[in-house]
Amino acid sequence: MSVFSTPFSYYSPTRLVFGLGTTKGAGAMVAGLGVRSVLLVCGSGATGRSAGFAALRAGLDAAGVAYTVFDKVTPDPDAAQVAEAAALIRSGRLEAVVAYGGGSPIDCAKSAALAAANDVDMLEFSYGRAVPTKPALPIIAVSTTAGTGSELSASAVTTDRVNERKLGYTTDSFFPRIAIVDPENHLSMPPRVTAATGMDALTHVVESYLSLAANPLADAIDLKAVAMIGRALPLAYADGNDLEARSAMAIASASAGGAFSQTGLGMVHGFAHPVGARHGVAHGDANAIILPYVMAALARDAAPRMRDLAAALGACKPDAPDRLGAAALVETIVDMNLKLGIASNLSLVGINATNAPAVLADALTYRMRARSPRAFTDGELGRLLDAAIAGDLKAAAL
Repeated sequence: MSVFSTPFSYYSPTRLVFGLGTTKGAGAMVAGLGVRSVLLVCGSGATGRSAGFAALRAGLDAAGVAYTVFDKVTPDPDAAQVAEAAALIRSGRLEAVVAYGGGSPIDCAKSAALAAANDVDMLEFSYGRAVPTKPALPIIAVSTTAGTGSELSASAVTTDRVNERKLGYTTDSFFPRIAIVDPENHLSMPPRVTAATGMDALTHVVESYLSLAANPLADAIDLKAVAMIGRALPLAYADGNDLEARSAMAIASASAGGAFSQTGLGMVHGFAHPVGARHGVAHGDANAIILPYVMAALARDAAPRMRDLAAALGACKPDAPDRLGAAALVETIVDMNLKLGIASNLSLVGINATNAPAVLADALTYRMRARSPRAFTDGELGRLLDAAIAGDLKAAAL
């Protein structure tokens, strides 16, 4: 059956503004939406003291857009942070939300925009106990990392600290009205963050391309993005001031967010969420560590498309045998992790066999599990997790 015989829908309404120095024009863009007051969301660290954030504030001032700053976002923002931000929106009768940062501030802003519009706690939506009756308030995202793609996606993740779970939620109103991708904002990322966020972006395009919901438009984006990441990530890691590499990573990461909003993700994220929520492993690191093990497990079922990805990375020829191409993809990911200083297995980040049952129980409920090109049984996922803990790629080849 031809790929064109499968119906699909592609919806990506965000206006993307890309280029050096584009942050300075953010205020005028916000005002152009008819917005006069916003909650300005950023992280609790150095981001709020950066030149880019200062330029964003100056632009809002110049455009006559009033703003209230919420600068308490930490990695993997939890329901309490979202609720506090939403309360500021409601008490100030603010009209929109502007997020400056990586995935955590942008996700927090999205969730707060939806919670405030409906006056409902975000976890009520995340757990399916409530359904929004109103869309999220307008969201404008200014990215500072090249990883999550949240600036161009319809999803956000909120952490439930009580139950140690990271919960994704998707709604069309989470698509930002405007995404400003200014590579100058990425120059301050240290190598460690560059590596982790870059491998997060790679995981997005790999899982999107292998998804059962893949479509020709997303395929084109994913293959281009994976090639860009393969070339640019080592360069950005080696020299953070390489603007060409930073620019390539910025646009590859953002475009990946638009693609996986159409296709969904897979079991790399299914495992990475509980690994992060329960053990504090950064999301990009968790994805990077788990990625080669899931790929090894998928080689039997997804070899032709894994070969496509390997070819895009320059790891094999486009006409290489499927099996060899799939193996080349796994080997290339392992090599990238090694060169980027990322751990080779979960035990090296503090996860051992005694932790496996709780991580597995959460992963089994992952909302996009059905998008995997292999219909993993619960037992297979358990063996896959054991292999990722032990560092045994051969055992992961189910």
